[in-house]
Amino acid sequence: MPAKLGPDRNRGLIVASGEATPSDRGLGSLARVFGLLGPQPRVVLIARHDTADNDDLDLSMQLRSAGAGDVWRVLLRARVDCEQRSLLDALEGAQLALLQTDQPLRLSTLIGGTPLARTLRRRNAEGMAVAGCGAAAALLCEHMLARGETGATPRHGGVQLAPGLGLTNRVIIDQGGHASDRLGRLLAALALNPFALGLGIDADTSAIIGPDNVLEVVGHGGVTLLDPSEMADSNVADVAPGAPIRITNLRLHALPGGTRYDLDFRQAL
Repeated sequence: MPAKLGPDRNRGLIVASGEATPSDRGLGSLARVFGLLGPQPRVVLIARHDTADNDDLDLSMQLRSAGAGDVWRVLLRARVDCEQRSLLDALEGAQLALLQTDQPLRLSTLIGGTPLARTLRRRNAEGMAVAGCGAAAALLCEHMLARGETGATPRHGGVQLAPGLGLTNRVIIDQGGHASDRLGRLLAALALNPFALGLGIDADTSAIIGPDNVLEVVGHGGVTLLDPSEMADSNVADVAPGAPIRITNLRLHALPGGTRYDLDFRQAL
């Protein structure tokens, strides 16, 4: 393989985790992340107060059981909460920021353009890992898949894109549903933005993007990866709302746990 051109070796990990099931809670894949960060990394958990997981009686203890050290949890109620000095200071000393929400827009509209968003981007550039669990995984990207219709057929208007945190412009992430449910909305998103790769992430599975833009799949499921780089044709600009979209010559990869994939050269390693 040719040498990489100028990867940012200092950037922290970007971790997109699928929904956690009650049997696993995503801790198996997070344990791999913690192992890459060093012994007992300090974690800042950020969630909306009305979308926090009420079934977690002691999330901090569960994170520690996966290998975390100190865990500091903050529940955001308004945009002004994203200016809290205690929160921003906690991120300065953290090895991992963990985002959690049940709908991407609920968190992105709360933190977008705030000191918290700027601190997350800066600290990730400096080496801090940033993870999105469940719906929050979509928030990691520059182009966030905010919502979309289920089904395998892409349709005009069947997906809504919105600005995300912008930690990476290489991918568009969808963590919800079975592979067949999310295929149509990922295809529709790529028809609108054929520069990016589409990642569909299974439950209890994480896609870990390193500073060299090599993705590693860990966990019990897999990642569906769509590559539109050789797309020959799309009629997305010409069809009526709700109509199916034509897309030809697009690649699909199924990547189970243990697979590594180079996002720059677009090939499995």
